[in-house]
Amino acid sequence: MVGTISKLEPADRVVVPMNQPTAVAFLDESGAIAKDRFFAVGCLKLEEPARLLRAVQLLRDREHWYQEIHYVALTRDTLPFYRKVVDLLVESDAVFSCFVCDRDAADPVARFGGQFEAYESLAFQLLLGSIRPFEVVTVLADNYSTPAGVTFEESIKARVNQRLQRLAVSKVVRLDSRAADALQLVDLLVSAVAFEFRQSVGAAGLRSPKAQLAGYVRQKYEVATFLNGCKTEALNIKIYRDNQLVPAQGGSASTSADSSA
Repeated sequence: MVGTISKLEPADRVVVPMNQPTAVAFLDESGAIAKDRFFAVGCLKLEEPARLLRAVQLLRDREHWYQEIHYVALTRDTLPFYRKVVDLLVESDAVFSCFVCDRDAADPVARFGGQFEAYESLAFQLLLGSIRPFEVVTVLADNYSTPAGVTFEESIKARVNQRLQRLAVSKVVRLDSRAADALQLVDLLVSAVAFEFRQSVGAAGLRSPKAQLAGYVRQKYEVATFLNGCKTEALNIKIYRDNQLVPAQGGSASTSADSSA
């Protein structure tokens, strides 16, 4: 349930300092949470997105390549371009975090009562782990169809701010990823992570262009494998366990800390 926010009286208003830490967090997913065994939600946080996005645009212009960066569309011919995109990500100050779910081991959809509740809980946890103290973040998430009663944007904002007891998320907006390069970058990373999990059970090939790109991502980030999770300055990959997130009162999914706040 989305809480109501009272308007500030003039006497209570404050001026936000010009050096207030801010960032933009981009959310995307890999897999179909309602049916696939492996599902992952990723968050790419950038303090100044323009620097990385300008570099991506320059790469597009040099290569004369203006298609959507989409992992499922990767081919042998486009693999060199995708590798150059990975190079730009590694060279940037982007921080990527990801939750990977193996529904045969721990099913968030069953635990939280539905696919939309599960997705919101995973996104909520990713944002809690990504936002630095005093940082104010704008969240841009990949768009997908939901029932009329699903208020993902308002719910995420209200839950994160309530949990952190401050304004941490200013706004949440959903966009078509075809219109936003940054969302396409999240798709590349979260899909590369999830691909290794599918490989581990024989559900994905070992020599395809997608396999090669997944291996290249691990190589460039200097990570041997994502299968056990990992944490570096630029990456935080976690495996979903049922005891990591618990439902909050009223049916919303949350962390145990959130439900006791």
